[in-house]
Amino acid sequence: MKRGVCIHGHFYQPPRADPHTGRIAPEPSAAPHPNWNARITDECYRPNAHAAGPGGVSVSNYSSISFDFGPTLLEWLERDARDVYAAVLAADAESVARLGHGNAVAQSMHHAILPLCSPRDRETEIKWGLDDFEYRFGRPAEGIWLPETAADVATLESVAAAGVRFTILAPRQARAVRESGGAWREVDETSLDTSVAYAVRLPSGASIAAFFYDGAIAQSIAFNGALRDGDALGRALAERAVAGSAGSLVHVATDGESYGHHHRFGDIALAYALAAVRATPDVELTNYAAWLAAAPPVHEVQLREPSSWSCAHGVERWRSDCGCAVGATAPGAQAWRTPLRTALDWLRDRVAGFYQEEAGRLVLDPWDVRDGYHGARLRGDAAIGELIRGYQRWALSADEVERMRELLRMQRYALMMFTSCGWFFDAPDDIATIQNLKAAQMAAELFEELSGQPARAELLRRLAGVDTAASVVAAE
Repeated sequence: MKRGVCIHGHFYQPPRADPHTGRIAPEPSAAPHPNWNARITDECYRPNAHAAGPGGVSVSNYSSISFDFGPTLLEWLERDARDVYAAVLAADAESVARLGHGNAVAQSMHHAILPLCSPRDRETEIKWGLDDFEYRFGRPAEGIWLPETAADVATLESVAAAGVRFTILAPRQARAVRESGGAWREVDETSLDTSVAYAVRLPSGASIAAFFYDGAIAQSIAFNGALRDGDALGRALAERAVAGSAGSLVHVATDGESYGHHHRFGDIALAYALAAVRATPDVELTNYAAWLAAAPPVHEVQLREPSSWSCAHGVERWRSDCGCAVGATAPGAQAWRTPLRTALDWLRDRVAGFYQEEAGRLVLDPWDVRDGYHGARLRGDAAIGELIRGYQRWALSADEVERMRELLRMQRYALMMFTSCGWFFDAPDDIATIQNLKAAQMAAELFEELSGQPARAELLRRLAGVDTAASVVAAE
């Protein structure tokens, strides 16, 4: 086998539309653009579809990198930036024709931290993400990007059960490795060999492959200026590949927004890096699925769990004041994260109990219906009706079908309110946190309308420690 190089970009934006209007309200912080989706599209997503490579030749970086696009971002691109949407799909199709396996990797639906989801919600988030991927790319996903690479054994069991072959993790998420049948050896991010794929053997008897990206190179791209000279970056990647043994893979994963939004002209730097790799003899640009097909794992790994790429404390960033922050914050400044998580968990459970009882009165398996809802929603209103009638306990009336539609819509917002961005930043008045709370408000409103029981007042009481954001939602 040749030596391989793979650059992965994780492209994602949270849902931004107001649940009541379906439109994105003006986001002044994105000026001069009307919202952050539009701004980042102009700074990153569109430039990477037409990047200026060596000699001024326009190239699609998406055709030469591994990538995942979040379903909520793809939905927006399909509607508001169709040229970019078409370029992303075309790049995957081109890579399938060239390598036999596509560059695109799936992502779970709402970028929720899967180890913190209820087991049922975790499975739905994965199912919806995979359905979205297949609908858009026209093929089943071979791999999946876990939001924030957050993982534990239960999450990987759910992913493997859904038929996914591999995922991508941070090097600090590996705890111990061994060659198949050998002795376990403790590792950390400095001692882990990232040039090979690893098998995670699961308690169920299933397994899934894991690629642990090169953390030092990822750090240099994201934070240490490697994109100031794309040609040098590409030569460094290729040289590392040449220095490795035959069949080894040099690979890196970063936020896709690094290439143009976080770093101006990052799209051009990426094009030059890819060209430098491509010009190196005996080194091939590849993607994870193609590499895995040619080099199945002979090593096994045990995870640190739960763990993620952006929190040194596992997954505490999304439920506690663990100290991980975007900026400098005083101790206790993120104490709001706990009441936010606790309040939304309460609402989730309240809504789920009612949904199971009420939907179970109308359909044979309300959770199977929920799992199929997003795929049906992509195909239109008629498909949702067909889904409901396919599970009906009796010949449902038009009003009963409509009631089931509203129950499913309630569940959609109950899932959407756990988007990870709501906990990631440093203050609860961030637009991402407020957006989560707007989704929670909509779920609570639908619950009240459908059940005749109160929910919003208790939700706000439980949000007492999320002062600014809670007051914004209360004023809606």
